[in-house]
Amino acid sequence: MNKIKLNPKQLLFLPYLIFILLFVIVPIVFIVVLSFITPKDASINYDKFEMWKDQNFWNIFGRSFLMGILVSLTCLVISLPYVYILINVKNKSYKFLLLSLSITPLFLFTLVKILALRGILTLIFDIPIDNIGYLYLGSTYLFLPFMIIPLYNILNSMPKNIINASQDLGYNKIMTFIKIVIPYGLKAICSGIIVVFLLVVMSVAISNKLLDNSAGNQMIGNVINDLANPSNVFDMQKASSVVLITLIGCSIFYFTINAIPIIYRKIKGGIND
Repeated sequence: MNKIKLNPKQLLFLPYLIFILLFVIVPIVFIVVLSFITPKDASINYDKFEMWKDQNFWNIFGRSFLMGILVSLTCLVISLPYVYILINVKNKSYKFLLLSLSITPLFLFTLVKILALRGILTLIFDIPIDNIGYLYLGSTYLFLPFMIIPLYNILNSMPKNIINASQDLGYNKIMTFIKIVIPYGLKAICSGIIVVFLLVVMSVAISNKLLDNSAGNQMIGNVINDLANPSNVFDMQKASSVVLITLIGCSIFYFTINAIPIIYRKIKGGIND
Protein backbone atom coordinates (compact mmCIF):
# COMPACT_ATOMS: atom_id res chain seq x y z
CA MET A 1 0.00 0.00 0.00
CA ASN A 2 1.14 3.52 -0.82
CA LYS A 3 1.66 5.67 2.24
CA ILE A 4 0.43 9.25 2.18
CA LYS A 5 3.39 11.56 2.54
CA LEU A 6 2.95 15.10 3.78
CA ASN A 7 5.63 17.69 3.28
CA PRO A 8 6.33 20.25 6.07
CA LYS A 9 4.27 22.95 4.34
CA GLN A 10 1.20 20.72 4.30
CA LEU A 11 1.69 19.88 7.98
CA LEU A 12 1.64 23.60 8.81
CA PHE A 13 -1.82 23.77 7.24
CA LEU A 14 -3.12 20.98 9.51
CA PRO A 15 -3.86 23.11 12.66
CA TYR A 16 -5.86 25.58 10.56
CA LEU A 17 -7.77 22.69 8.96
CA ILE A 18 -8.62 21.25 12.38
CA PHE A 19 -9.72 24.67 13.63
CA ILE A 20 -12.00 25.22 10.61
CA LEU A 21 -13.46 21.74 11.00
CA LEU A 22 -14.23 22.10 14.72
CA PHE A 23 -15.33 25.74 14.90
CA VAL A 24 -16.85 26.41 11.46
CA ILE A 25 -17.98 23.27 9.65
CA VAL A 26 -19.26 21.29 12.67
CA PRO A 27 -21.33 24.23 14.07
CA ILE A 28 -22.85 24.89 10.63
CA VAL A 29 -23.80 21.20 10.27
CA PHE A 30 -25.24 21.27 13.80
CA ILE A 31 -27.35 24.35 13.00
CA VAL A 32 -28.65 22.85 9.75
CA VAL A 33 -29.58 19.57 11.46
CA LEU A 34 -31.21 21.39 14.41
CA SER A 35 -33.34 23.51 12.08
CA PHE A 36 -34.94 20.35 10.63
CA ILE A 37 -35.45 18.46 13.89
CA THR A 38 -38.80 18.72 15.68
CA PRO A 39 -38.41 19.10 19.49
CA LYS A 40 -39.68 16.15 21.54
CA ASP A 41 -42.30 18.17 23.46
CA ALA A 42 -43.69 19.86 20.34
CA SER A 43 -47.38 19.72 19.58
CA ILE A 44 -48.79 18.17 16.43
CA ASN A 45 -49.34 21.57 14.86
CA TYR A 46 -45.80 22.76 15.63
CA ASP A 47 -44.20 24.35 12.56
CA LYS A 48 -40.40 24.09 12.39
CA PHE A 49 -40.23 26.90 9.86
CA GLU A 50 -42.70 29.26 11.45
CA MET A 51 -40.25 32.15 11.14
CA TRP A 52 -40.06 31.67 7.37
CA LYS A 53 -43.80 32.38 7.13
CA ASP A 54 -43.65 35.51 9.26
CA GLN A 55 -43.91 38.66 7.12
CA ASN A 56 -42.17 40.70 9.83
CA PHE A 57 -39.13 38.41 9.59
CA TRP A 58 -38.90 38.93 5.83
CA ASN A 59 -39.17 42.69 6.36
CA ILE A 60 -36.18 42.48 8.72
CA PHE A 61 -34.38 40.18 6.29
CA GLY A 62 -34.88 42.59 3.39
CA ARG A 63 -33.92 45.60 5.52
CA SER A 64 -30.74 43.87 6.66
CA PHE A 65 -29.62 42.92 3.16
CA LEU A 66 -30.48 46.33 1.72
CA MET A 67 -28.65 48.06 4.57
CA GLY A 68 -25.66 45.77 4.06
CA ILE A 69 -25.47 46.64 0.35
CA LEU A 70 -25.90 50.40 0.92
CA VAL A 71 -23.30 50.54 3.70
CA SER A 72 -20.84 48.44 1.66
CA LEU A 73 -21.16 50.73 -1.36
CA THR A 74 -20.88 53.85 0.82
CA CYS A 75 -17.72 52.52 2.49
CA LEU A 76 -16.32 51.70 -0.96
CA VAL A 77 -17.01 55.21 -2.30
CA ILE A 78 -15.30 56.74 0.74
CA SER A 79 -12.39 54.28 0.92
CA LEU A 80 -11.26 54.16 -2.71
CA PRO A 81 -10.25 57.85 -3.04
CA TYR A 82 -8.86 57.85 0.51
CA VAL A 83 -6.63 54.83 -0.12
CA TYR A 84 -5.56 56.15 -3.53
CA ILE A 85 -4.44 59.40 -1.88
CA LEU A 86 -2.81 57.45 0.95
CA ILE A 87 -0.63 55.28 -1.31
CA ASN A 88 0.52 58.34 -3.27
CA VAL A 89 1.54 60.39 -0.23
CA LYS A 90 5.32 60.83 -0.30
CA ASN A 91 5.73 62.31 3.17
CA LYS A 92 6.21 59.28 5.45
CA SER A 93 4.98 61.08 8.59
CA TYR A 94 1.79 62.24 6.87
CA LYS A 95 1.27 58.76 5.40
CA PHE A 96 1.73 57.16 8.84
CA LEU A 97 -0.80 59.60 10.32
CA LEU A 98 -3.42 58.82 7.67
CA LEU A 99 -2.87 55.09 8.06
CA SER A 100 -3.12 55.37 11.86
CA LEU A 101 -6.45 57.18 11.54
CA SER A 102 -7.73 54.18 9.57
CA ILE A 103 -6.47 51.45 11.91
CA THR A 104 -6.78 53.03 15.38
CA PRO A 105 -10.62 52.72 15.58
CA LEU A 106 -10.20 48.92 15.46
CA PHE A 107 -8.46 49.00 18.84
CA LEU A 108 -11.50 50.53 20.54
CA PHE A 109 -14.44 48.51 21.86
CA THR A 110 -17.43 48.57 19.53
CA LEU A 111 -19.73 49.60 22.38
CA VAL A 112 -17.47 52.57 23.21
CA LYS A 113 -17.59 53.78 19.59
CA ILE A 114 -21.36 53.39 19.42
CA LEU A 115 -21.93 55.33 22.65
CA ALA A 116 -19.48 58.03 21.51
CA LEU A 117 -21.36 58.39 18.21
CA ARG A 118 -24.67 58.49 20.06
CA GLY A 119 -23.37 61.29 22.28
CA ILE A 120 -22.20 63.32 19.28
CA LEU A 121 -25.49 62.85 17.41
CA THR A 122 -27.49 63.85 20.50
CA LEU A 123 -25.46 67.03 20.90
CA ILE A 124 -25.76 67.99 17.24
CA PHE A 125 -29.38 67.17 16.45
CA ASP A 126 -31.08 67.15 19.88
CA ILE A 127 -33.85 64.87 18.56
CA PRO A 128 -34.73 61.22 19.24
CA ILE A 129 -32.31 58.82 17.54
CA ASP A 130 -34.80 56.27 16.33
CA ASN A 131 -34.84 56.02 12.52
CA ILE A 132 -33.04 53.89 9.97
CA GLY A 133 -30.89 56.82 8.81
CA TYR A 134 -28.97 56.73 12.09
CA LEU A 135 -28.58 52.97 11.71
CA TYR A 136 -27.05 53.55 8.28
CA LEU A 137 -24.74 56.27 9.62
CA GLY A 138 -23.64 54.16 12.58
CA SER A 139 -22.94 51.09 10.42
CA THR A 140 -20.86 53.14 7.99
CA TYR A 141 -18.92 54.75 10.84
CA LEU A 142 -18.16 51.41 12.54
CA PHE A 143 -17.27 49.26 9.54
CA LEU A 144 -15.42 51.73 7.28
CA PRO A 145 -11.95 50.46 8.41
CA PHE A 146 -12.83 46.97 7.20
CA MET A 147 -13.07 48.38 3.67
CA ILE A 148 -9.95 50.54 3.90
CA ILE A 149 -7.57 47.80 5.09
CA PRO A 150 -7.99 45.27 2.21
CA LEU A 151 -7.88 48.09 -0.35
CA TYR A 152 -4.68 49.48 1.14
CA ASN A 153 -3.01 46.05 1.29
CA ILE A 154 -3.57 45.48 -2.43
CA LEU A 155 -3.18 48.97 -3.87
CA ASN A 156 -0.06 49.69 -1.83
CA SER A 157 1.65 46.79 -3.64
CA MET A 158 0.69 48.13 -7.08
CA PRO A 159 3.83 48.86 -9.16
CA LYS A 160 4.34 52.59 -9.64
CA ASN A 161 5.41 52.09 -13.25
CA ILE A 162 1.81 51.13 -14.11
CA ILE A 163 0.61 54.58 -13.03
CA ASN A 164 3.49 56.27 -14.87
CA ALA A 165 2.80 54.25 -18.03
CA SER A 166 -0.88 55.22 -18.01
CA GLN A 167 0.04 58.88 -17.71
CA ASP A 168 2.52 58.53 -20.57
CA LEU A 169 -0.34 57.13 -22.67
CA GLY A 170 -2.33 60.31 -22.06
CA TYR A 171 -4.54 59.32 -19.13
CA ASN A 172 -5.19 62.05 -16.57
CA LYS A 173 -5.41 61.21 -12.86
CA ILE A 174 -9.15 60.51 -12.98
CA MET A 175 -8.88 58.18 -15.99
CA THR A 176 -5.87 56.44 -14.41
CA PHE A 177 -7.93 55.88 -11.28
CA ILE A 178 -10.86 54.45 -13.26
CA LYS A 179 -8.98 52.45 -15.90
CA ILE A 180 -5.97 51.24 -13.89
CA VAL A 181 -6.42 51.49 -10.12
CA ILE A 182 -9.97 50.12 -9.82
CA PRO A 183 -9.38 47.04 -12.06
CA TYR A 184 -6.11 46.31 -10.23
CA GLY A 185 -7.86 46.37 -6.85
CA LEU A 186 -11.02 44.58 -7.96
CA LYS A 187 -10.43 41.53 -5.75
CA ALA A 188 -9.79 43.75 -2.74
CA ILE A 189 -12.97 45.69 -3.53
CA CYS A 190 -14.99 42.47 -3.61
CA SER A 191 -13.39 41.26 -0.35
CA GLY A 192 -14.15 44.55 1.38
CA ILE A 193 -17.76 44.55 0.19
CA ILE A 194 -18.30 41.00 1.46
CA VAL A 195 -16.74 41.69 4.88
CA VAL A 196 -18.67 44.92 5.45
CA PHE A 197 -21.91 43.38 4.19
CA LEU A 198 -21.67 40.42 6.59
CA LEU A 199 -20.79 42.68 9.53
CA VAL A 200 -23.79 44.93 8.86
CA VAL A 201 -26.28 42.09 8.35
CA MET A 202 -25.24 40.27 11.52
CA SER A 203 -24.77 43.35 13.72
CA VAL A 204 -26.58 43.44 17.06
CA ALA A 205 -25.15 46.30 19.10
CA ILE A 206 -25.79 49.14 16.63
CA SER A 207 -29.59 49.07 16.71
CA ASN A 208 -29.70 48.08 20.40
CA LYS A 209 -27.27 50.69 21.72
CA LEU A 210 -27.37 53.52 19.17
CA LEU A 211 -31.11 53.89 18.61
CA ASP A 212 -33.64 55.00 21.24
CA ASN A 213 -36.18 52.51 19.91
CA SER A 214 -34.65 49.52 18.13
CA ALA A 215 -37.90 47.56 17.76
CA GLY A 216 -38.70 48.95 14.32
CA ASN A 217 -35.11 48.91 13.03
CA GLN A 218 -33.86 45.45 13.90
CA MET A 219 -31.36 43.49 11.83
CA ILE A 220 -31.11 39.73 11.35
CA GLY A 221 -28.44 39.63 14.06
CA ASN A 222 -30.95 41.06 16.54
CA VAL A 223 -33.52 38.38 15.66
CA ILE A 224 -30.98 35.58 16.14
CA ASN A 225 -29.74 37.12 19.39
CA ASP A 226 -33.29 37.36 20.77
CA LEU A 227 -34.14 33.77 19.82
CA ALA A 228 -30.85 32.15 20.88
CA ASN A 229 -32.01 30.95 24.29
CA PRO A 230 -30.17 27.71 25.23
CA SER A 231 -32.70 26.91 27.95
CA ASN A 232 -35.59 26.85 25.46
CA VAL A 233 -35.30 24.24 22.72
CA PHE A 234 -38.12 25.82 20.71
CA ASP A 235 -36.37 29.19 20.57
CA MET A 236 -33.11 27.50 19.60
CA GLN A 237 -34.90 25.65 16.80
CA LYS A 238 -36.37 28.91 15.50
CA ALA A 239 -32.96 30.61 15.76
CA SER A 240 -31.42 27.76 13.76
CA SER A 241 -34.01 28.15 11.01
CA VAL A 242 -33.25 31.88 10.86
CA VAL A 243 -29.51 31.19 10.70
CA LEU A 244 -30.11 28.66 7.92
CA ILE A 245 -31.97 31.07 5.63
CA THR A 246 -29.43 33.79 6.47
CA LEU A 247 -26.56 31.47 5.51
CA ILE A 248 -28.28 30.74 2.19
CA GLY A 249 -28.78 34.45 1.47
CA CYS A 250 -25.23 35.41 2.49
CA SER A 251 -23.77 32.54 0.45
CA ILE A 252 -25.63 33.72 -2.66
CA PHE A 253 -24.32 37.25 -2.09
CA TYR A 254 -20.77 35.93 -1.46
CA PHE A 255 -20.58 33.90 -4.65
CA THR A 256 -22.22 36.68 -6.69
CA ILE A 257 -19.65 39.26 -5.56
CA ASN A 258 -16.75 36.83 -6.08
CA ALA A 259 -17.98 36.18 -9.61
CA ILE A 260 -17.50 39.86 -10.56
CA PRO A 261 -13.68 39.63 -11.15
CA ILE A 262 -14.15 36.48 -13.25
CA ILE A 263 -16.86 38.11 -15.36
CA TYR A 264 -14.75 41.26 -15.73
CA ARG A 265 -11.72 39.28 -16.97
CA LYS A 266 -13.85 37.38 -19.49
CA ILE A 267 -15.45 40.57 -20.80
CA LYS A 268 -12.07 42.29 -20.99
CA GLY A 269 -10.55 39.25 -22.72
CA GLY A 270 -13.41 39.18 -25.22
CA ILE A 271 -12.95 42.86 -26.02
CA ASN A 272 -9.20 42.42 -26.48
CA ASP A 273 -9.77 39.48 -28.80
